[in-house]
Amino acid sequence: MSTRTKNLVILALIIAPFVLTFAYVRLFVNFDNMDRNNKGTLIIPHVDFIDLKPRQLDGSAFTEQQLAGQWTMLYIANGDCDTPCKNALYYLIMQLRKSLDTDTPRVRRLIAHTQDPNVELREFLDDKISGMDEVRIDSIAAEHALLPFMQGAASAVGHIYLVSPDGKIFIWYSSHDDMQDVLLEADKIRADLKRTLKGSLIG
Repeated sequence: MSTRTKNLVILALIIAPFVLTFAYVRLFVNFDNMDRNNKGTLIIPHVDFIDLKPRQLDGSAFTEQQLAGQWTMLYIANGDCDTPCKNALYYLIMQLRKSLDTDTPRVRRLIAHTQDPNVELREFLDDKISGMDEVRIDSIAAEHALLPFMQGAASAVGHIYLVSPDGKIFIWYSSHDDMQDVLLEADKIRADLKRTLKGSLIG
């Protein structure tokens, strides 16, 4: 057997296990049924928060650098706030953030308004969930940037998002009217947050 033939045989023996593994996975493993580590719905590719054209409430500039140093729980509102909105802001963001214990300071609360908040929403923000950061975003830009990656959602408004310290919106969760659904969603968000914070030295 020539040296070239020997080398080819050795190469084949090295590659064979990888080929067999690949073939097995492709033929017998259904990726749709595999358990995913994340509980929320990933946004792939991640969306830059700056693509939502954020501004401070007074109209001044907002930059992604203002998100640095913390992970962000974001809610997008369109001026009013129904029961799912209030459940999201109070239970799924404010109370859930408090439940993170020593990790609480690593997470920022942010509401992005596509319209000026009405009286009911303004009172809710001031009386029930005070201390939440607020920005104004462009409604068309938000829908254009986020909705194509949110299968099953009718709008980018009314959902909760996680934003990385470098300004990437990378996962989203639904808001709910029924409290049982709220509690189930809270478990998902908390699991993803705890795992994210554990694996990160940022924030």
